[in-house]
Amino acid sequence: MHGRGRGVVGPMGRGRLMPNKQNLRVVECKPQPCVVSVEGLSSSTTDAQLKSLLMSVGPIQSLQMLPQQRKAIAKFKEPAHALAFQQKFHRHMIDLSHINVALIVE
Repeated sequence: MHGRGRGVVGPMGRGRLMPNKQNLRVVECKPQPCVVSVEGLSSSTTDAQLKSLLMSVGPIQSLQMLPQQRKAIAKFKEPAHALAFQQKFHRHMIDLSHINVALIVE
């Protein structure tokens, strides 16, 4: 008599991969991006406003405003701060413009 879910156990078991020494993989740590691109800025957004927004997440190394492209490139000191800024401010509204924040891998 077969119970529910107790058929013949094949090489896959019951579908779950249990961690053992054979199936553990070494994952290479790729360099995490510290640079963010902020696009869609309003022409009235100042570098002081943007710097204040960036510093609210963590210390930055540099900020380059590109007003003709309505864009800015900022470099954080820590990758975690770049990620936090992207998660917090992507599609955020500043000066009646929705900004797009993307991480840039150097």
